[in-house]
Amino acid sequence: MPFSDIIGQERAVEILRRELSHGRASHAYLFSGMECIGKKQTALAFAMAVQCGQVPGDSCGECLSCRKIRQGIHPDVRLYVPEARTKGATEKIYIDQVRELQATIFLRAMEGKKKIFIIDDADRMMDHAANALLKTLEEPPPDSFLILVTAFPDLLPLTVLSRCRVVRFKPLSSSAVEEILVLKRGLSAEQAGTMARYSQGSLGRVLNAEAGDLVSQRDRFMELRQRWDPGSVGSVFEVSGGFEKKTNEAIDFMEFLVTWNRDLIAMKLTGDKGMLTHADNAPDLAGESGRKDLTDLLNHADILEEALRRLRMNINQRLALEAALIRMGNEAAV
Repeated sequence: MPFSDIIGQERAVEILRRELSHGRASHAYLFSGMECIGKKQTALAFAMAVQCGQVPGDSCGECLSCRKIRQGIHPDVRLYVPEARTKGATEKIYIDQVRELQATIFLRAMEGKKKIFIIDDADRMMDHAANALLKTLEEPPPDSFLILVTAFPDLLPLTVLSRCRVVRFKPLSSSAVEEILVLKRGLSAEQAGTMARYSQGSLGRVLNAEAGDLVSQRDRFMELRQRWDPGSVGSVFEVSGGFEKKTNEAIDFMEFLVTWNRDLIAMKLTGDKGMLTHADNAPDLAGESGRKDLTDLLNHADILEEALRRLRMNINQRLALEAALIRMGNEAAV
C-alpha cells in the first residue's frame, strides 16, 4: 500500500516521505510503537516508495514493482518474521535468518533501485542474532535499507538502537480504527464505532473480532479493575486468579490497564477528551485523574510496560500480573 493509504500515523509517514523526497533517508530505521498500529504496513509502504519512483516520496501502488511487494514476491524486498522451530516453543528470530540477510544485503539489487530488509518483531531476535546484525548496522552497504519493527524497543541491545533512526508510532485514535474497519471489513459506521471504542488503540484487537466479544471483555476488565484495591494484596490474587490459564487474556488485561493509565495521564495534563482511548468513560477518568498524583501515574506507566515486556518474554503470566499490581499499590501508598 502507498503511504497515502496508511491511516492514523500521519506524523510517522510525513517523516519518512520528507526524508525520501530530500534524499536523506537513513540506512537503518527502528519503527517503534504498540502492536498492530501500522508499523509493518508502513515499512512495506516505504519499500514501495523506494522501488516505485513514479510518485515523489510515495508510490503508485499499481505498477509491477508495487504489486510484487504487496504480494511478497519482490526479490529486493525481504521480510523476516519470528519462527517457532519446535512444538510449543516461543517464536524467535534466529541467527541463520540474520546470516541469510547478511549474505543478501551485499549483493546487487536484482530488479529495484535498492534493497529493503524488514525484520518484524525485532525484539524477538536471539542475542547472538542481534550481535551478528550489529556488524551490518556498523558497515551498511549504500544501496540498502534495514527496517526493524518492534513494540518493545527496550528489549533490543542499546548498540542496535543507537545505530537506527527511530520513528515512533502512536496508538490509533478511535476515529482511525473506525475508518479502517469500514474500509477493510465493510462494517457500518455504527458497528465500526462500537468496536473502535474497545480497540484500546490497536487495530489488531478488533480487525477479526466480534463487537459483542469486545464489549463483554472490556466490561469484565472494568469490573476486575474496580475490584482491585491497591492497599490489599488479597484483591491482587483475586484479580490475577482469573487469568491463570488464559495467557492471551492476561496480556489483553495488562494492555487495558496501560491504555487506562495513559488516559489518566492525558486527562491530568490536558483534559482533552479527543486524546482518550476510553473516551466513553471520560467522566470516570476525569474524576480518578483528579484524585491521583501525576508522578504516581507516570510510575505506573513504567511498571505496566515492564510487566508487558515480561509477558512478551514468556515469563509466568500470573506472576507478572501480580507483581505489577502489587508494585502499583506500593507506589500509591507511598
